[in-house]
Amino acid sequence: MNASSFRDLLLEHLVPMFSGTELGDAVVSLPRHALAAFDRPCTLLLKPTKDARFRFAFTRSQPFAPNEKRLVELFIAEVSALADQSGSAYFQDLMATVPRRVISRFLPGARGRTTLENALQSFESLAAQTYEGRPVVAALGLTGSRGYGRIRLDELWKEDFSAVLSNGFDSMYLCGSDGRVFNLAFLPSPKVVTYSPYRLGSIAGWCNESQRVALVLNRNGEVLVFKNQMLQFAKRRGAWRYYAHESVVKRLGVGDKKLRRAIYESCLDVSFARTGGCLAVLTSKAYPKRATEVVPQNDFVDTRGNTRTKLLSQAVKKPFQSLDRRLRQELLSLDGATVLKHTGDLVTAGSIVKVPGGSTGGGRRAAAIQLSSLGLGIKVSADGPIAGFRNREEIFAL
Repeated sequence: MNASSFRDLLLEHLVPMFSGTELGDAVVSLPRHALAAFDRPCTLLLKPTKDARFRFAFTRSQPFAPNEKRLVELFIAEVSALADQSGSAYFQDLMATVPRRVISRFLPGARGRTTLENALQSFESLAAQTYEGRPVVAALGLTGSRGYGRIRLDELWKEDFSAVLSNGFDSMYLCGSDGRVFNLAFLPSPKVVTYSPYRLGSIAGWCNESQRVALVLNRNGEVLVFKNQMLQFAKRRGAWRYYAHESVVKRLGVGDKKLRRAIYESCLDVSFARTGGCLAVLTSKAYPKRATEVVPQNDFVDTRGNTRTKLLSQAVKKPFQSLDRRLRQELLSLDGATVLKHTGDLVTAGSIVKVPGGSTGGGRRAAAIQLSSLGLGIKVSADGPIAGFRNREEIFAL
């Protein structure tokens, strides 16, 4: 595998998996260098085989955590195993299996790897199917147990009823690590949902034991993977993504950790609900002196200048981080921007931002970039992607 082919492969499969990462130029490598090694905390050097004479820098602004480095190492090891077939006509088909194998090695114990990999493949296939003219929705919980159930997973997905009995929100099939389906679970509403879309909190909360992994296929054809009560991976817009939640929360950089976490989780809610949204957090220096540069004074909640602000002044009496997540999601879903002080107090919601003429990339993106000149600006597209900006520069993308 030459340097150009390896670079293209990383850009297609690995860069989308990690928010905010970039590839640098190729540098000289020696046989003693590992396939994936730290250069600096924020940079990993990657090569496809031990004898490759080149390495690429895989970088981002935040340091890579140990589990993230492990995930990269697993990916490169799978690529290395396929490197001698890079000239084959079937190489792209082989590469399509790599994310599934990486995820199955990264998440469960050894007993459940094959079952998880097969389940991921089934869900990717189901994403292209319909039932009575509608997209298939499904959910599956893998328990790590053995010896229960008489139905194999591959038998279940062949049956039409399999598209009906798990709703993807609070009911799902249960399967052991041996691939045997043994029950249907109907899940209670969780008291707390952490680092997962709120609507999927019941399924995330079920993953409260070390061997448990849950998969969800939603109506948008996205496959979501949960473990340790968190969203871990999702296949969106044709590419697998890893959710390094804490890393993104740190990069928000405005307000305390509780506020940053609330902002991030609400962005996940809006992203997977597909409503779109725009959110900004103003620095202490920007509010109130410069806020009117981008937001009309009449839109400030404390002015009660119109019907919307009069209602919001009554409905939103707590900082953003203390609000019910359902209310936070609905605020962000309003047409226009939700703007907060650095304390989390609401400045406005549903406000049309003053953007300069000639702005490109869509209204929400232009508004988020403009707001980022006063702090943090975040755009959530109606089709799912999330992008954050500081000082008009993109700092993360999901």
